[in-house]
Amino acid sequence: MIDQKPSPVATVSPGTPALLQLGYYIHFSDAWPNTFNQLTKVDTNGQTRGLYFQIKTTNQTTYDLSYKIPTGDFRDVDFSNWLSTFNENLYPTNYLTLYEIQLGWKPANMLAYFMIPAGDHISRLEQSQMIPPSALPFSPTLRYLAAKKTEDSPYHDKRIFVYTVKDLEPFIMRLYVDSGVTFEKIVTGMVINRCRLNPVQATDTIKLKAKEILYYTEERWL
Repeated sequence: MIDQKPSPVATVSPGTPALLQLGYYIHFSDAWPNTFNQLTKVDTNGQTRGLYFQIKTTNQTTYDLSYKIPTGDFRDVDFSNWLSTFNENLYPTNYLTLYEIQLGWKPANMLAYFMIPAGDHISRLEQSQMIPPSALPFSPTLRYLAAKKTEDSPYHDKRIFVYTVKDLEPFIMRLYVDSGVTFEKIVTGMVINRCRLNPVQATDTIKLKAKEILYYTEERWL
């Protein structure tokens, strides 16, 4: 559900498209609950299995979010369509549409954290106290735990990818301004790759080629 691609260590020619393309295959992992009944099925043993799809068509839309935040404070950005103070409606409204959101930041004195659902950090360590802070003021050490910086995904070399579907729990991006400035303007640049999905019967070849879309519980696994 969220990926970060490493910076390239070699130039490849011809280049490989960064975004999902027409004709690509995807598979929703078996961890997706059966409430997503157009993306999963229940087999004869009563187990929920993720389905395979081929991308029928794509459309890319650019979108920038800009916030001015004081030092030592944060702004939560809710990607979902759920009605909230900060929701940005970055989820599809059709079960057979997948949004692939590629994001990066312009240079700023900031830290970013990802949560799904709200309050549950995707990245953390196993010891119970080793989670990013949630309440202000942020810990001077734990604020850097699992935090993304602008160099991790620059605006013109976006490396973080988020995958959203209809009715997914709210995905939250928390933008925090670190010490050293009075205010900071944080610009998040996004490319929303809207992918129309067509169900397919999985062959061995399709299974090998398909990109796996994980459920968020697999990302955290604690």
